[in-house]
Amino acid sequence: MLMRIDKDIQNIQKAIADALARIDTIHLEYSQAIARATQQQILLAVFSFCTQKCPEAFLALSLSERQDLQESLRKTIKTLCDRIQAQLEECDRDSRVNQENLDNLLSKLLDESMATLNQLLVDSKILSAVQIQGDKASQMSIRLAEIEFTDRQVMSHRGELRVLSARIAHLQNELEKKYQQKTIAEAELAWRSAWVE
Repeated sequence: MLMRIDKDIQNIQKAIADALARIDTIHLEYSQAIARATQQQILLAVFSFCTQKCPEAFLALSLSERQDLQESLRKTIKTLCDRIQAQLEECDRDSRVNQENLDNLLSKLLDESMATLNQLLVDSKILSAVQIQGDKASQMSIRLAEIEFTDRQVMSHRGELRVLSARIAHLQNELEKKYQQKTIAEAELAWRSAWVE
């Protein structure tokens, strides 16, 4: 009985280790994919913001000012997305396994990135300082859901991470049950060996 339980425990521990190793691999791919998708999505958001939300302000710029703005945006967006990727790759095991932690981190990084870009638009006279102080609706924004829904690779990695996280939670429950069974089996054995007729 005890030997069988020990064998089960080893099998479950191995399954958990395999799932965690797989999560580490997928998480790296996810970090790269989301950084790429974020870069594309922000570039699209900036384009539509400057041409549809603030066309007068954009047209008021000279050609060289527009080119400077576009160059600054390209560089800043690249830097921000590299930072998002680096921070995701460095996040701890708990965040990798727990999707909610990962989402919170990503949303925070996105908000910080958008704040930086909105400030850049103020510096370039596309947005006014008044707009950036009060009215969120008049600022450029982007949400995690938008990025995920527009990129198939990001969606696929995210789906696999969700499945693996659920599998790990299930296996950890099974492991707890096995440890409980082992304790009971050991107690029964100890009882029998101590019992004197």
